[in-house]
Amino acid sequence: MRSGLAAVVVLAILAVALAAPAAVAAPAADPVVTINVVGPDGAAVEGAKVTLYDTAGNKYENTTDASGAAEIAVPANGTYLVVVKSEYYILDTVDVAGDTSKTVNASAMHHANITSVPLSVDVKVLLQAFNYTELAMTTNVTVYAPSDINVTYPGEVAKFPYKYTLDKIKYDGAETNETAVSLDMTKDYAVTAYYAKTFYMKLEYWMLVLLVAIVIAALAIAWSAGAKTAKAMISDWRSRNRRFVKRK
Repeated sequence: MRSGLAAVVVLAILAVALAAPAAVAAPAADPVVTINVVGPDGAAVEGAKVTLYDTAGNKYENTTDASGAAEIAVPANGTYLVVVKSEYYILDTVDVAGDTSKTVNASAMHHANITSVPLSVDVKVLLQAFNYTELAMTTNVTVYAPSDINVTYPGEVAKFPYKYTLDKIKYDGAETNETAVSLDMTKDYAVTAYYAKTFYMKLEYWMLVLLVAIVIAALAIAWSAGAKTAKAMISDWRSRNRRFVKRK
């Protein structure tokens, strides 16, 4: 009797266990990165755009609040490039392992003033500590960074009807004819690219065909108008001569 009762109890326990839904492990939450931004004057920076780039080039963004903080969720742990954009740029990296906090402090960094004359051009800036992402910026711009950066200028810029060709880049008391310079950011830098301006008009093939068609059409219209004018003049001359003959 007791063995039968025990069997019933065991079966009841098994039935309850089988009927109960299996426990499902809750998915791990995405890591949240808190970036605290301090400007060159040592004060918190409000309203700055903060972007995190992963090694695949994906980006995750937010804007700093009144205390200079921006919270950004990222999909995985790893090293990210931090780009702060305000009236200037601040570059840094952050190692994410779960929820992470990082202070990006421009007052503790050196800066590079990146300029060009006689026109503003688009440059590429690379923080060498995170060499997966080149950032596009337009001169004139100031960049703060804790370690080496590369700055690459375009060799030529076409702005109708002129072409601007890179002549030289001056920085740190030296100059180069190369399009790129490397800065160790152990001090402040002033980097200026000088461009030579020449007259230039770049025409694509379809533009040439269109131009020829326009010229031919203009000549045809002019010839047609001239022919009509000549006919009218001849007709008028004949009409006058007829009147003169009749009077005689």
